[in-house]
Amino acid sequence: MSQKIGILGGTFNPIHYGHLAAAEEVLSRLKLDNVLFVPSFLPPHKKDEVIPSAAQRQEMVALAIAGNSHFSLSDIEVKREGMSYSIDTVAELLRLHPATDFYFITGLDSFLEIQTWKEWERLLSLCKFVVLSRPGYAFAGLASIDFMQGSAEKLYALDQGDLTRVVLEIGRSAVYLEQIPLYDISSTDIRQRVRQGRTIKYLLPECVETYIITNNLYA
Repeated sequence: MSQKIGILGGTFNPIHYGHLAAAEEVLSRLKLDNVLFVPSFLPPHKKDEVIPSAAQRQEMVALAIAGNSHFSLSDIEVKREGMSYSIDTVAELLRLHPATDFYFITGLDSFLEIQTWKEWERLLSLCKFVVLSRPGYAFAGLASIDFMQGSAEKLYALDQGDLTRVVLEIGRSAVYLEQIPLYDISSTDIRQRVRQGRTIKYLLPECVETYIITNNLYA
């Protein structure tokens, strides 16, 4: 029987409780065996962001997930170096683990831009997608994407809270649209708080907070 593995990629600049809670929610809902955290080396959509080294961000992820046996760290993008594209990562993971069913976890804000992603149609064919609700974004916005135009009523029901999940079949794959509890925590806010000398306690694991302070990140 093939394993079901979630892929949660990102800058993780820094990783926080919003990332961890969302990963745990997806793990439980979709009955995944594991969620793989994949820190990017150079994210293609965040060129203007001040970003600590990939090694530092990877170390913060390792600290954050250490207590969960269903969370794992992958250095596949950090080792590859260069720009991190999802299609390259998923293709490589499938090459290494051909019998695994991969579920690519992303936020609604990112998925609204899916048609700007490198080889996005091929990516959708290689793995299932899990799209999570995000503060300030509506699933109804997805109706502008060609393959979702016939789902406007279901998308609206998600936004209204009448549904918590919509599954759309796309060829041999699927997109899971998930309305999850919203955690109004952002890496941007955490970085700003550090710069302003404000507390970041309870926004992220204490071990990550200590790492940020010890290494003078974001100050």
